[in-house]
Amino acid sequence: MTHSNKPENQNDLSGSPVHSVLRLVNFIIDTVVWIILFFSIAYIFDRYFVRFNSYFVNYLYSISLGLLIYVAYYSVLEFYFQKTLGKFLTRTNVVHRDGDELTFSTIFKRTISRLIPIDIFYYLFSKKGLHDRLSTTLVIKTNANNE
Repeated sequence: MTHSNKPENQNDLSGSPVHSVLRLVNFIIDTVVWIILFFSIAYIFDRYFVRFNSYFVNYLYSISLGLLIYVAYYSVLEFYFQKTLGKFLTRTNVVHRDGDELTFSTIFKRTISRLIPIDIFYYLFSKKGLHDRLSTTLVIKTNANNE
């Protein structure tokens, strides 16, 4: 499954990779959105649908729900819009490093790669995150004229 987001020409990729500070802002915004989504959905499920008497089962349920929301948030938004809410607010988006169309498998690989514990620290040694390298993607500044 692919979604057409191919740049009109290779020069569209020259929007240069985004600075690490902007990536940090994206991360903070997206984390806040994910936490709000998680607690909202968990509250609704707990209140109306799911109740467990076991602490361990509740713990596994919470982790599973959190991961599911995390993967859905990033995968769906980045596949269909090439940006999350954080990237929308900072006017950045995800593109394939080679200018190819983003496939769902590329975005899914990017999303799952974010769960690698050292991914967040990778920025100390590189301008690109580990999830960018593993999925061959870039985050670039959006051209305001094309929005």
